[in-house]
Amino acid sequence: SNIFKGSAVCMYSMSDIRRVFLGPYAHREGPTYQWVPFQGRVPYPRPGTCPSKTFGGFESTKDFPDDVITFARSHPAMYNPALPINNRPIVIKTDVDYQFTQIVVDRVEAEDGQYDVMFIGTDVGTVLKVVSIPRETWHDLEEVLLEELAVLRELTPITTMAISTKQQQLYTGSAAGVSQLPLHRCDVYGKACAECCLARDPYCAWDGFSCSRYFPTAKRRSRRQDIRNGDPLTQCSDQHHK
Repeated sequence: SNIFKGSAVCMYSMSDIRRVFLGPYAHREGPTYQWVPFQGRVPYPRPGTCPSKTFGGFESTKDFPDDVITFARSHPAMYNPALPINNRPIVIKTDVDYQFTQIVVDRVEAEDGQYDVMFIGTDVGTVLKVVSIPRETWHDLEEVLLEELAVLRELTPITTMAISTKQQQLYTGSAAGVSQLPLHRCDVYGKACAECCLARDPYCAWDGFSCSRYFPTAKRRSRRQDIRNGDPLTQCSDQHHK
């Protein structure tokens, strides 16, 4: 938003979105043309249905009957809104000198569960690395900013982003060119167990000697990681590295 000088990231449930599209269409009615739920007959196949042999044997939307096309053009919106989970954003930034332009998400396996790590591009060429952490339930999320990276020297908007989980790299594109950066830089979190634990980065764990890449299949007993609470007292009490 340019008015409030802020950006937000919201998370939606696919079941909620399906429920909205299976619900009533929005329809203008009455002398004031107020939006109301459409109560009339909906043509078959229902607008929004992908063409297939299951629904009438249509191979393309060009084959849909005229009444379906006419209805879709006059009823382009659904009546019920799709609300974000918990009815609020999971990431919000206000009173900053940038706006969000792109986002990609990596689901990361950690010692205490799976976490969604968001890489958010901005219009000034930076990338925010944010993890959403559940408090009491998965519907009550806490945002933790792990890193803010200056990807480009110029203040150029990031227009495209992609993740390679195989290469563990993030790729960004802008008018200035293409950039590549690693999904994790565990060494920046210091050289102590407590610092590594306090970072709360799902990619990283204390291995007994350093803050390094966490692998779910590794069998080192000394791995220390607590993404949900970030509590070094319970994780590092027997570690003596300074």
